[in-house]
Amino acid sequence: MLLECRDLIKIYPSPVEGLMFPALRGLDLQIPPAELISIIGPSGAGKSTLLRLICTFDHPSSGEIWFDGKLVNTFTNAELEEFRLNKVGVMYQAPEDNLIWDLNTIQNVMLPMRYSGKFRGNEKARAEELLEKVGLKGKTHRKPSQLSGGEQQRVSIAIALANEPKLLLADEPTGELDSVTTAVIIDYLKQLNKDDGLTILVVTHDKRFAKMTDKTYRILDGRLTTYHIRSEESVEVDLEEEVVIVDSQGTLRLPREVSHQFKDLKAVKIQVKNGKIELVPFKDKMKSKEGEQK
Repeated sequence: MLLECRDLIKIYPSPVEGLMFPALRGLDLQIPPAELISIIGPSGAGKSTLLRLICTFDHPSSGEIWFDGKLVNTFTNAELEEFRLNKVGVMYQAPEDNLIWDLNTIQNVMLPMRYSGKFRGNEKARAEELLEKVGLKGKTHRKPSQLSGGEQQRVSIAIALANEPKLLLADEPTGELDSVTTAVIIDYLKQLNKDDGLTILVVTHDKRFAKMTDKTYRILDGRLTTYHIRSEESVEVDLEEEVVIVDSQGTLRLPREVSHQFKDLKAVKIQVKNGKIELVPFKDKMKSKEGEQK
């Protein structure tokens, strides 16, 4: 397993004095090498918090993060720096978070290599190769302000890949792009995964990513709730076939489209029959009678 998150909890101070806000509530996640994974959910669901923990820009309140068989929680400062430079590449939603506006395109891509020293003496050739791979050959000396939004994001991909990371993390990579440019960026990510075997994790609210990733997770209130595995034959995601996740504590959350079919659903009975688990809506008869008497 390349990446494994075990029972991750992240708690932040609330604006209300004395209260705390749980951004992640016991999240479990496993990503094998060479997979293309998306985590889809609304704003505030915990997507960006999860990415910050994985790339070690922040630390979990509790739980473990394992990368390539090593416990990230125990890394020294030197090991954390090496991890951020060479093991994981990060691509953010806003171009200004990925690019330095005073540098031209090739200088932006060369910068992480110079910090790591991995391609000393060959930084320029490596940067030109990456920019050609993302379709920007001939635009190496343009500054970010001279590029379109889609081109800026393609430079961001090249920067994230500069030091040959094992994992690419993309935080809302198409959030500021139109639908045509979004399709181009999605195609580039798919091609990187297919051609180079690069492991990619995308967190987004954009449901279009569900159609292009090997596995799609849904996140809500700091927990992964369901996932869908995309088969070779399927093109569209069928929400009725999604799998409900049972976390390490035995907790599960019914999809809204299921719970909404049962008015006032407060409890379910669990029945095990022939190796299958059935959840049956349950209504407390005693409480029902008390309500009728009133």
